[in-house]
Amino acid sequence: MPDHFCLGVLPELGLRAVFSRVGETARASRVLHGLYPTSAYLFAQALAAASLFGALQREGGRANLQLSCDGPLRGLLVDSEPTGALRGYVRGPRVHFSGDPAGAARAALGGKGYLAVRLDPGDGTHQRSLLELRALSLPEDLRRWFASSQVVAAAADVAVVPRPGEPLGEVAAIMVQQLHDEDDEAIRGARVRVAEGTLSRTLAQGASAGEIIAAVAGHGFELYADVGISYRCGCSAARARVAVSALGPEGIADVLRKERRATVTCEFCRQEYVLGASELEEIARKLEKGADG
Repeated sequence: MPDHFCLGVLPELGLRAVFSRVGETARASRVLHGLYPTSAYLFAQALAAASLFGALQREGGRANLQLSCDGPLRGLLVDSEPTGALRGYVRGPRVHFSGDPAGAARAALGGKGYLAVRLDPGDGTHQRSLLELRALSLPEDLRRWFASSQVVAAAADVAVVPRPGEPLGEVAAIMVQQLHDEDDEAIRGARVRVAEGTLSRTLAQGASAGEIIAAVAGHGFELYADVGISYRCGCSAARARVAVSALGPEGIADVLRKERRATVTCEFCRQEYVLGASELEEIARKLEKGADG
């Protein structure tokens, strides 16, 4: 099924729900970044989780999910937008432990770390929160984030369900939130169904987005938005020049002496931008002129 997220409400239950499917994006990212199986599994989870946050931002907003740890994975970062655009990178792409993927993921994370979530709703404000990794499991620590944050009560889960010959067969996430502040029976029921593994089970059965939302949150879902998801990066030659400008006139002069050119590689999409000697000299002149002015 194509990658997408569904956003809507269950008015009779007083709930809002977001379901996101990112399997195609996760598999494409695995190839793009050359990810080994355990790194690919964790990045797939992060893509799914971040897509939930991105879906809830206003037009022009974005969400950022960052994970840092002392294990061989070292960390990862995913940017998500309400347009369905996802991008990210893994600091330790060549990590693989055999055995159960969830156990391998814990080994890759090591013994300690943190989960950081930054939300830019698109209205000029931003929120950032930091949570210590205790479960060393992205789905479990994500639920702890919701429990400890100032947002309304929520139930959330992330699942990676393999299929024959493909470890990243189905990758999806779901989040159910109350529309009011009280912790009532509807959200408690959703949490129970999440804990029972309903997301993984329904994905394995080939259920549709609507069927999965009904199984986790209940019936009566009214769709507000259904948006396609894909891996999209906003890098450009102009941004590469800005990155080189950060070296300053002296740094650029050093590059000119040693290499005669600068290569800037985007961490998100691996695109390379090569700036030749004449372009570097022009950037240096502009920087010097700005300093003199």
